[in-house]
Amino acid sequence: MLTMKMISSARIKRAQESMVLARPFSAGLEGLIDDLRKDILSAGNNFEDKNLAKFFKTPPAEPKNIGLILITADKGLCGAFNALLLRAALHFIKARPDCKIHIFAVGKKGRDFISRLKIPNAELVYEAVGIFPKAGYVHANMLGAAAVEKFLALDLDEIDLIYNDFKSLGAQNLVTNRFLPFDFEFHKGHTEDGKEEENFLYEPGKETILLNLIFRHVKASLYRILLESQAAELAARMNAMDAAGKNAGEIADALKLKLNKVRQATITNEITEIVGAVEALKG
Repeated sequence: MLTMKMISSARIKRAQESMVLARPFSAGLEGLIDDLRKDILSAGNNFEDKNLAKFFKTPPAEPKNIGLILITADKGLCGAFNALLLRAALHFIKARPDCKIHIFAVGKKGRDFISRLKIPNAELVYEAVGIFPKAGYVHANMLGAAAVEKFLALDLDEIDLIYNDFKSLGAQNLVTNRFLPFDFEFHKGHTEDGKEEENFLYEPGKETILLNLIFRHVKASLYRILLESQAAELAARMNAMDAAGKNAGEIADALKLKLNKVRQATITNEITEIVGAVEALKG
């Protein structure tokens, strides 16, 4: 327990640094994508690329064909970290009995849980296990490519996310939100003097550039999310091992006290028997 706590404590600092560094890039891409989207649609035109339009469509009120990215840990011994995620995933699936759900499972605990489910409308379409606590951009790249491929090929109404967001060393925040189509808060692009950027020339073309930015944004966002989940898992494991160590210490102290009482009672009984025997011999 002490060893696992020390390992988690050593790793969480690196995880936090990577997580913080990934946040500005993801947020900056959101603004860049929205600027280009507005520029394309400013003249009242629609996207020529039908696939491009799917990333900005409004999902139906009652979607029938959706994806779910579930991010859990590969191992246990991290308190309620996995239990909260699996409970949320089960509630998500059961709340949509008439909807076909395509699940992208990241983490062994989530993969195993989904594999054991006997729910007809839930199908495991992607899995990534054994990546924590060394999740890298390559894992986000593969997950993002699979998510975009299924989103377009299966004509999914939306893709949702369930994961634990890192809040602090003592707390994690369960997140359930929509990932695709985009629902981030769009930003306006401005130059340094406060005027809106305009009159740019694009090569090879606005829609081609926008589509490439979208692919990169998907992967960058998933990379940030993997890092957030990784940091949250390490913090949860560190706290769980700390609590387990304290509980073990309390149990050891209680057993030691009980052992001393039993030993003292045994010694007292033996002395009493000896004294009794001596008195009987004298009599």
